[in-house]
Amino acid sequence: MGCGCGTSQAGQVQNATTAKKERLPATIAAASRGRFQSALPSDHECRRDFARIFFADQRKIFLIAKGMPSMRPLQPTAGPSSAHVGDLSEQVIERAGALFSEALSAALTQACGSTPDEGLVRSLRLRAMASMSVNVGIDFALHMQLMPAFLQPFFLIIVLGDLTEARTATYGFIAASPGQIQGDRPESKRSPFCVRLLSPDLLDAEAAPQNWEVQY
Repeated sequence: MGCGCGTSQAGQVQNATTAKKERLPATIAAASRGRFQSALPSDHECRRDFARIFFADQRKIFLIAKGMPSMRPLQPTAGPSSAHVGDLSEQVIERAGALFSEALSAALTQACGSTPDEGLVRSLRLRAMASMSVNVGIDFALHMQLMPAFLQPFFLIIVLGDLTEARTATYGFIAASPGQIQGDRPESKRSPFCVRLLSPDLLDAEAAPQNWEVQY
């Protein structure tokens, strides 16, 4: 989870992994892989959540596609002021979507060696934005009978082939009890346990937002 997020976040992950080892929560130890049902928020809530993540102080959204030696950030190095992000006006929300669209299109064009189909890119952009919701992480925590918390979420859009399949991998720290959480600020809170949640195929029209099957 620390890869590509800067030395500060990488150090936090290292601290979490080198701290006193704790046993996996019983529900995860019993089923470390599986699937669960979630549901994405409304369109407006998804767009607000995405803008908040996109303009965060730390980069949290990355892309990996064929031909890429490593994942590539899809966020600007500097966004609107914190006051503007706090307001999350419609203008800020629209700006986040526009900047993300430009970055995604440019990255896919470079990866594919040619301009990809505009319809596919638009579908991927809209589905990817909707999938980047902390709600999915909270749903996982509740499904596994853990604390309703999903700390330091990190999103990686994985594109396979020539836009034949795409999924969002969401990473975050989870905890079974408050004592497992370290750090005193939202951007530094962590636990010994990190989970990866994998969305349905973002290019599959049959993957309904209200019936979002997630793998872990």
